[in-house]
Order: sequence, then C-alpha cells, then structure tokens
Amino acid sequence: MSRAELARRQAELVSALVGEEAAPPGFDGSRVRTAAAALRAKRSNAIAKAWPQLARALGPEFQSVVEQHVRRMPSAPSSGPPGDGRTLAAWLAAEGRLPWEGRLELAAANIRYRWPADGRRLPRRVGGAVVWRRSPVELVAALRLPGLGERWLRLPITRR
Repeated sequence: MSRAELARRQAELVSALVGEEAAPPGFDGSRVRTAAAALRAKRSNAIAKAWPQLARALGPEFQSVVEQHVRRMPSAPSSGPPGDGRTLAAWLAAEGRLPWEGRLELAAANIRYRWPADGRRLPRRVGGAVVWRRSPVELVAALRLPGLGERWLRLPITRR
C-alpha cells in the first residue's frame, strides 16, 4: 500500500470517527460507530469537567446539546476542553439558549483568557465583562487586573 493510499484510508477512518460518515471499506461499521460514540462521550465529559456550571445548568439536556455541537464542529479546537466549552457556550448564547450560570462562566473564561482565531487559549492580564439578566433583574460586573486578581460585583435590582 502506498503512502498516499494509506493517508487516504486514514483520513476516511478519521472522518468516520469524528463525523457521522460510514465506516470505510475493510472496517467493521459497528465497531467504528462504537468508537465514534466513545470519542463523543469523552469529549462531552471533558467539556463538562472544564465547564461544570454550564453542564449543571443544562442538566439532562447537556448531552444532546453537546451532540449538536460535535456535529457542527467535529474536531475540538487546539485550546482543548476549555476552548471547546467556550465555543459551545458562545453558540448557545448566539441562539439565546445559554442559561444564566453558563453566561457567568463564559464571562469568567473571557476575562481570564484571550481566544485568538487559531483556536489557542492565551492568559489575559487585564479583562472585564458585564452580564445582564432580565428576570430576576441582576447585573454582574467582573474585572481582572494585575496585582488585584479578579473582582466580581453582583447587583440584584429590585423593583418597587
């Protein structure tokens, strides 16, 4: 088998493992599907560990949301589970489906790290975020400064 043929077959196998494509010829389809499901479960568990508040807030819906996310993005970003969870949270936020706890966790990730387009996660020295909730009305502001660390201010707003 030539190197080009081997590379093509490896690419087909990877596509079957990370995507939902059929197993390449010569591979047991049920075993490839089992391995693909195990890889998705591993990725889901890694995101849940890196983003515990988001996973708790989504509850039983978390697994199906991660399944949708994995279909949209078959390969995890180079920043690993923290970046994968951030991409998931940003997608949910864009669709208006990110729970309050996830919004706070996303704000924390964004003040702690920079996320360049190449998928890396770089530490941030200075950062700030403001998160607003309509019901119950609450404003949360977070600031990260050298020497002071992080400071969070929660302002529940009551109506008279």
